[in-house]
Amino acid sequence: MRPIGSLKSSGLAATTERRNFRRAVFALSLIALAAIGRAARADEGVDTGLSLSVGYTGDLRRNTTGGLAVGNAYSDLLDLGASWSTNNLFSDAHLTLNFSVMHVGGDEISGDFVGDFHGVNNIEAPDAWHLYEFWSEFSFGRNSSTSVRLGLLDINADFDVPVTSGLFVGSPHGIGTEFSQTGGNGPSVWPVTGLGIRVAGEWTDSLRWRVGAFEGTPGDDDEASFAAFDVTRGEGSLLIGELEYASDRFNKASLGLWSYTAAFDRLDADQAAAPSQHGNSGVYALVDVPLANLGSAKIDGSLRVGVADARFNAVDQFVGATLVASHAFASRPDDAFGLAVAYGRTGDLYREVQDFAGVPSASAETSYELTYLAPVTSWLALLPSVQFVDNPGADLAMGDAWVVGLRFELSHEKSWPMFAQRAGERAPPVARSE
Repeated sequence: MRPIGSLKSSGLAATTERRNFRRAVFALSLIALAAIGRAARADEGVDTGLSLSVGYTGDLRRNTTGGLAVGNAYSDLLDLGASWSTNNLFSDAHLTLNFSVMHVGGDEISGDFVGDFHGVNNIEAPDAWHLYEFWSEFSFGRNSSTSVRLGLLDINADFDVPVTSGLFVGSPHGIGTEFSQTGGNGPSVWPVTGLGIRVAGEWTDSLRWRVGAFEGTPGDDDEASFAAFDVTRGEGSLLIGELEYASDRFNKASLGLWSYTAAFDRLDADQAAAPSQHGNSGVYALVDVPLANLGSAKIDGSLRVGVADARFNAVDQFVGATLVASHAFASRPDDAFGLAVAYGRTGDLYREVQDFAGVPSASAETSYELTYLAPVTSWLALLPSVQFVDNPGADLAMGDAWVVGLRFELSHEKSWPMFAQRAGERAPPVARSE
């Protein structure tokens, strides 16, 4: 969903910020090129690898009742990626370069038929080719525990990353709705990403930290553009930080805070002539734990909550919960099925604006999803699902929607270790990007 609110210039401070950002990009790019040259010239002791991947996802969904209209929508995603890694930078350091392009196409089940806030299909987007990721990462320190990643980044690859909820096809179970709706053009997440820098490390084997700064308005007004980098605008930045804990008792527990440096128009700016304001920020927390073992079956559950500033965003509170059963059948150990719920509360200011426009709004939209994952081969998986949306778009004029769907995923990856190897030595594994 597109965010509500327009971005305003942040003046001299934003200009200085953009200059510093460009200098950092230039400096780290030179370091990356020097590292590639050093690795290429080395005669021995090099641990280097190249990995190429291709994936295709097709998704057929039908809204059987309610929402905007009854109808079918088929969408698809083609993803082409390459990753190059080397340990031959300097002692106790690792360099990874990652490149990914994708084509998104097809129909829009939420936009044309359901009309919901959350999004029932997480690969729905306007038909276009996109330069999705293009970054370099330096890992260093004990066991490469500290890393710096710079380039064209997806925030959701490092922040607010799902574990158990990654099974589901609904958008809010990948990144919370209260966060994904924000900014002048959405945050730097799939499918339109922007320039950014992320630094990550660990305090203990269980406790990790990460911080990042990203373009405040990734892409441009043309949703079909392949790539757009316009750091000359007064778009400000999106700043984010997260703490993550993982252990035998926790798949993941995390706490994140984010904030835009630019000023935004309030939702009621047109009717109240309110000036643009700072403070578009929020917080989220996730707990994902193993719950039980029933015979060979493993039960995992997650709970995620998040809040966003109601002055600028339609959804100001979000709660998502998932329950997943895996390894239930000895003959099909990779199968999994799960139930997910996503609740998005609309803010008081948003409802006032909608009422003023003659569109009475509900206090919340809630979606439910039942999904089954059935891998057929190592390169093909099927995901049938049923979804129910209560109050689509929080619009009281629309009926509740029932959606049935089938997704299939094709994927293949090929790796080539490249290193100087002494006779009889075993090839080291290729390091992979996250």
